[in-house]
Amino acid sequence: MIKILLIQPKTPETFWNTLSSSPLTKTKSNLAPLGLATVAALTPPDFEVEIVDEDIEEIHFDASYDIVGITGYTLHSQRMFEIASHYRKRGVLTVGGGPYCSSHPKEAEPHFDVLVCGEVEYVWKEFLEDWRQGNHKKFYQGGDRIDLSISPAPRWDLVKLEYYDGSVVQTSRGCPYNCEFCDVVSLFGRGNRYKPIENIMKEIQALVYLNQNSLFIADDNFIGNKKFVKKLLREFIEFNSRLKRPIRYVTQVTLDVAKDLELLDLFKRANFYMLFIGIESPNEESLIATNKKHNLQIEMKEAVRRIQSRGILVICGMVVGFDMDRPDVFRRQKDFLKEAGLCLPFLGMLTALKGTKLWDRLKKEGRLLPHLDEGNSFSTVNFIPKKMTREQLKENYVGLLREVFSHSHFLETFENLIDQIDIDEIRNASPLAKQGDLLSLVFYFGGTVFRLIRYYLFNKNREERKFFWSVIRMAYRKSPLCLSLALYLLFFFKGEKEFVERNFSYVIRPPQAEIPGKDPLFYVSPSSKVVAEISEDHSY
Repeated sequence: MIKILLIQPKTPETFWNTLSSSPLTKTKSNLAPLGLATVAALTPPDFEVEIVDEDIEEIHFDASYDIVGITGYTLHSQRMFEIASHYRKRGVLTVGGGPYCSSHPKEAEPHFDVLVCGEVEYVWKEFLEDWRQGNHKKFYQGGDRIDLSISPAPRWDLVKLEYYDGSVVQTSRGCPYNCEFCDVVSLFGRGNRYKPIENIMKEIQALVYLNQNSLFIADDNFIGNKKFVKKLLREFIEFNSRLKRPIRYVTQVTLDVAKDLELLDLFKRANFYMLFIGIESPNEESLIATNKKHNLQIEMKEAVRRIQSRGILVICGMVVGFDMDRPDVFRRQKDFLKEAGLCLPFLGMLTALKGTKLWDRLKKEGRLLPHLDEGNSFSTVNFIPKKMTREQLKENYVGLLREVFSHSHFLETFENLIDQIDIDEIRNASPLAKQGDLLSLVFYFGGTVFRLIRYYLFNKNREERKFFWSVIRMAYRKSPLCLSLALYLLFFFKGEKEFVERNFSYVIRPPQAEIPGKDPLFYVSPSSKVVAEISEDHSY
């Protein structure tokens, strides 16, 4: 039988995968490889398919395969090349695919025997049939905005689901918005294309059969078509009502979800406990300039309050380095997060992604630094900023991270979050309220909860123990139902704080004398721990 190996390379550590490195969990990665499981499902039955995710297991390079397919984002690119080089030296046919190859075909082409770019559903079988006939092409371009009704249910039987924090279901591709810095539209188009609800529910049923009860809806903007989504959420509610262990969901939406109170109530009743939202910046000028004006359709702090009042946590994407950002943006970001009660920010520097309007504009303006195109917004600035230097952006970004992921900032932010919570909303909407929210937390996360509590209770660091009890007391005073919320946040915060400490322990140069007419820069406090020193960067 013909053997195919599908590989997802090791992911560098970022905010997106900090939890997987936590000793509190028994898992090794955040999310199962949906793309590879879908490719496996598209493969004819006379091919034997194996999936290897380097985040959870090593590649056995000495094993024999006929075809090796490798996927990944830009931050995976170097590892993709290394893996492909190994197999090509052995005479194994290598196929590159995924977002990196789709956005960077010229850069990827020398490293693979075959490139499969764009959406894969229409072309994977074509490639395999061509290969079988001995006349495969060098390049295959996926279909133009395919009909998702033909996308098969992923082959989760080939994936070691027990090693992941959650399983994945995709209901749509695309987004109705066209933010300058986002590559979703270039990859998947304007507007949302949805799978038929019947297909979506079959995928969820299959995951429940595999004992999965925590699902990430992997849509770039789940609410692109609100009428469709409301119908789908009602299906989730009805399905959960028949389960002894209702599914918990998390997905990505835009901030304008808060304009529709009916939609918010459906999210809560469907057991969504987190929403990832790209808030990006408190700087309205930056939101307008980057075409994220829909964030201004409702006052942003009020939007966050409406969501979190229902006990749904907002994980927010925040960015510094827009052209309209002045040096005071770092202080404004910190204050906004605290006042809005946003305890789980994913803070990054602006990155120009190939295929976006931002990339095209910066290239035209001569400000793009393509040799720094690593696809990692937490480590590299691949362009010349407009209202500050690259040194200022990077140094003040590090200072912002260290302030935001401090105990004192978390406590102030958590207090504002607790003030937003409407206990009646939680009690009346949650399908788990009758058994007690803390009990439901143990029900879903078991030993992780006990390991988290043990970590804080028996920590030799007195500050950590004091911090833990401050959070717990604050939550309990509001309501015992807030205890699970507190433990969620402590778990995520621990992972993010440790990520910052491992990767951003730098000396920040002392504040310069304030120049009249100029905004003062934001710097970390003098008491911050010193580990290493940021070197001067003259690459621009």
